[in-house]
Amino acid sequence: PFFLGMADAIKKAGIRAFGPSKAAAQIEGSKVFSKNLMKKYNIPTAGYDVFDDPREALKFIKNRGEYPAVIKADGLALGKGVIIAENYEEAQSAVHSIMEDKIFGASGSKVVIEEFLEGPEVSVLAFTDGKALKPMVSSKDHKQAFDDDKGPNTGGMGTISPNPYYTKEI
Repeated sequence: PFFLGMADAIKKAGIRAFGPSKAAAQIEGSKVFSKNLMKKYNIPTAGYDVFDDPREALKFIKNRGEYPAVIKADGLALGKGVIIAENYEEAQSAVHSIMEDKIFGASGSKVVIEEFLEGPEVSVLAFTDGKALKPMVSSKDHKQAFDDDKGPNTGGMGTISPNPYYTKEI
């Protein structure tokens, strides 16, 4: 709803609303937008390329030859739009499913293909009014099914907070 402009519509109706504007919600609703924003402002992120043609995406993956390869549907996909391909055959299947079979609908019109990074995930969110910034407690999502996170993304199986990997040193 935020990505579609819910907060904007509520505010326009004269009702105070808490939530991001449609423009601000793009950071969560479009992986292409997010990655380009990070690049523009020199925010560290995994190396990536964006594709709207499945043949070009597969050509890039094949030429790159590094696995696992991370293939992400651009838009909202209920937390399931990321496929980690262990080899070219899995990458081929992922690109075909996302971009041609449209398993995530229009979200698969573009894909982000990025390098695989290993390590713990840390989420730190914050509230802001545009002037002040108030961070929330850190958290760690559990996204993949099966022991040792060996399965597909589930859209979120839970979280722990505070995140034990988010130390004072970090």
